[in-house]
Amino acid sequence: MSYEIVAVRYGTVRSHKSELFYRYQAYGEPDASQDMDFFFYVLRRGEEVIVIDTGFRPAAAAPRGRECLTPPAQALARLGIDPARVKRLLITHLHWDHIGNVELFEAAELFVPAAELEFWSAPISRNVQFWAHVDPEGVALIEGAWRAGRVAVTGEQQEIAPGLRTITVGGHSPGQQVLVVDTASGPVVLASDAVHLYEELELERPFSVMVNLREMYEGYALLKRLRTEGASIVPGHDPLVTERYPDLGGDAAGLAFQLA
Repeated sequence: MSYEIVAVRYGTVRSHKSELFYRYQAYGEPDASQDMDFFFYVLRRGEEVIVIDTGFRPAAAAPRGRECLTPPAQALARLGIDPARVKRLLITHLHWDHIGNVELFEAAELFVPAAELEFWSAPISRNVQFWAHVDPEGVALIEGAWRAGRVAVTGEQQEIAPGLRTITVGGHSPGQQVLVVDTASGPVVLASDAVHLYEELELERPFSVMVNLREMYEGYALLKRLRTEGASIVPGHDPLVTERYPDLGGDAAGLAFQLA
């Protein structure tokens, strides 16, 4: 049985290409506006529900210049999901907008990239150019879950369940992972922040937040190869996702979009 995938749009930000793309001036193009949306994902297969990432804390939005459209806890409720009953939670990387509500999933087994746990537990991660991108409380909660035996560490390539695997690409964050999901319409790659925007992948224009430029480019090559093999690539922050995929409607109208 294949998965259904829903993208949940809970936040947004107005920005410009010069802010979002690394050394944008190198392209010799005038600046332009570029919004970004914030998503987490829900996978369903039969009665099973898996959540991918947890969004940012609503209180963290305004200080970082973002807008929280629907608090993730409310978004889950509108989808009929009780986070306390979710059994599997996958974390693509440990940046602030991906781990802000981990405490809601009190009974879940967490799947976290090995390279993320290693890096964000190391003293070097506290340097401001790294630490500015995390939610310290969320990191502490994940480290606590790790010590308590609730974390399954994922490697470079790992099958989480039949039809669901992770691939570590790095680049944006030390252990940034993408997810390959088997669906009735073919494989779908949830790129997370390996690719924020469609333009980032098509033109291979690295995002402004990164730890390794070479790995970011290699991640683009991987995603393009997966696309030639028949996969659909879904970037992690592009508002066009809400135009290219159908609105779920009902209680989730304007909030959730059916990717597969």
